[in-house]
Amino acid sequence: MTWYREWFGEEYLDLYSYRDEEEARRQVAFFEERFGPISGVSLDLACGTGRHIQELVAKNYRFVGSDLSYVLLRSGLREYGGMDVVRADMRDMPFRDGSFAALVNFFTSFGYFSEEEDNLRVVREMSRVLRRGAPFLFDYMNVSREIKMLVPREVRETESGQAHIQRWFDPAERSINKRISIGGKSFLERVRAYDLDEISVMFASSRFSISDIFGDFDGNPYSDDSRRLIVVGKKL
Repeated sequence: MTWYREWFGEEYLDLYSYRDEEEARRQVAFFEERFGPISGVSLDLACGTGRHIQELVAKNYRFVGSDLSYVLLRSGLREYGGMDVVRADMRDMPFRDGSFAALVNFFTSFGYFSEEEDNLRVVREMSRVLRRGAPFLFDYMNVSREIKMLVPREVRETESGQAHIQRWFDPAERSINKRISIGGKSFLERVRAYDLDEISVMFASSRFSISDIFGDFDGNPYSDDSRRLIVVGKKL
């Protein structure tokens, strides 16, 4: 079974429990400041538990969430109540062409597939489901910083017990990898390490126009040392 079908369950929620509503609130405020009001329904791609959807709805946006993980979607519905969410593979989304007025993709929810064509398919699907002129926000890791700051071994305390984490960069596959041992189980997390130039080419080839690139959700400019790579723009 592929890693992303195994990993995004209860253990994932325990390890990343610090990704909370306050963080989502700050990120949604960043989105609102850049894009203002949006007429129509928008998409939170790889929405996880839907914590961003809650904050977006509180700001009077209308959002549908899509994620592959049944566990994450179920957990969000239990915690937040009713939301419009769909379980789907981001490479082949069950939405009509031009369905959405905007799209957000938070917390490095991209680069999961070993085949380059599959990752490009995700960007093409993002473009397909957006209407012309629709804005997007794409939040990805800053690869240069991640490789430079990579911590090979770490132990964290979680509700499931100690999580032992190993990290490494695979130059042959251009991927950043993480092996997590938690609660008597072992999981892999693998993300293809795309740099800004590669991201820009993929988006341009899929009819996206990039207007700004930020290094964090405070709105600071992007550099090799930025914490994040946040790309915003619109569908052409």
